[in-house]
Amino acid sequence: MGHSAGAYNAAMLALDPRWLAQAGMTPAQLAGWIGLAGPYDFFPATNPDVRPVFNHPDYPKGAQPIEHAANRSSRVLLGAAARDSVVNPGRNTAGLAAALRASGTPVTVKIYENASHISIAAALARPLRAIAPVLEDVSAFINAP
Repeated sequence: MGHSAGAYNAAMLALDPRWLAQAGMTPAQLAGWIGLAGPYDFFPATNPDVRPVFNHPDYPKGAQPIEHAANRSSRVLLGAAARDSVVNPGRNTAGLAAALRASGTPVTVKIYENASHISIAAALARPLRAIAPVLEDVSAFINAP
């Protein structure tokens, strides 16, 4: 499980077998994975400040989770803020969900109307749980048979 860049990391571990192979494991060994407000499909980079980070326009091959969505994955929970201004939920969450479903991966998507890119993760904490039912959805996903 991860939020934002951490969701990217969780997705890459679950979808690109080269990362777990280094630990003698495979993505098939995962019971599932969770991404909250993750960047899964971000090339070409539109933000000029991040372009140098990704060697724009010579993007590294296989660096996005969406590129590995054809690899069937264990079940997935993707959560996003409806109006996330940092990571576009339509392009990233909905796009990855559609690509994963096309590969036969079971995907649950939760869109939170009252959350932002930051508060979707903050809603896991006791004083901020009224923002969105993120903890309940994560717990239900983890505890599902």
